[in-house]
Amino acid sequence: MKEDKENTRPKEMRAEIKCEDGEKSERSKEKKETMTKIIIRRLPPTITKEELEEQLQPLPEVDYMEFFSNDTSLYPHLFARAYINFKNQEDIVLFRDRFDGYVFIDGKGQEYPAIVEFAPFQKTAKKRTKKKDAKCGTIIEDPDYKKFLEYYNGNDEKLISTPETLLEEIEAKSKELGKKSTPLLDFLKNKQRLREEKKEERRRRELERKRLRDEERRKWREEERKKRKETEKLKRLEKTPEKDKDQVKDEPKIKARTTPDFKTKKLSKIKACF
Repeated sequence: MKEDKENTRPKEMRAEIKCEDGEKSERSKEKKETMTKIIIRRLPPTITKEELEEQLQPLPEVDYMEFFSNDTSLYPHLFARAYINFKNQEDIVLFRDRFDGYVFIDGKGQEYPAIVEFAPFQKTAKKRTKKKDAKCGTIIEDPDYKKFLEYYNGNDEKLISTPETLLEEIEAKSKELGKKSTPLLDFLKNKQRLREEKKEERRRRELERKRLRDEERRKWREEERKKRKETEKLKRLEKTPEKDKDQVKDEPKIKARTTPDFKTKKLSKIKACF
């Protein structure tokens, strides 16, 4: 029995929670269904917000009112309009009966019958209050501002400056800046140095390539000259034997004079004795 009682208690709690959730959802639905924001259309284009508020008096309790003047891009339908959100829904009916079809007259005497209906978008814009700047009005306590005031309110001699003194000050400041080095300046200098090194390396490679090309051309020319000389020599050698043959043909036939040898002389003397 105790177990049954313990088991039944959570169910009752669940049922109560469900009922509460149902009531909350119904209330939220009712709030959503209640429409309290209306729009007044077809107002005169020249009417202002102040003039409209005067003509709508006495106005019931309102927590939101927004006025929009005519839009020239919608010509010829140039009308103003206003959005109003009532606190009590009952006031809407009275306001509608009073101003739906109400004729507004502009400065030229033209009539504009107004139309009152519920706004299609029932939410209202929240008024955002700008937070005050914490530093507003604290410039008097700023140390830099105090230094400026001391310099500004100082002696006139300090304020008087000639072109020469100005130039000297500018030169001194430029020298100080030149001595100082910041990470950004170091980075830029390093970047410039790397760029110059790359440029120098590129120029050196181009000179080396040019030198190699010139060397190859010189070698090729020398080889060509050697080949030409060899071919000329060969042509000359081929021409010389032909000339020698021609000379031999042209020479007359002369018997060669032979001188007797020593042995032949002795033999001839011996024959003569016998």
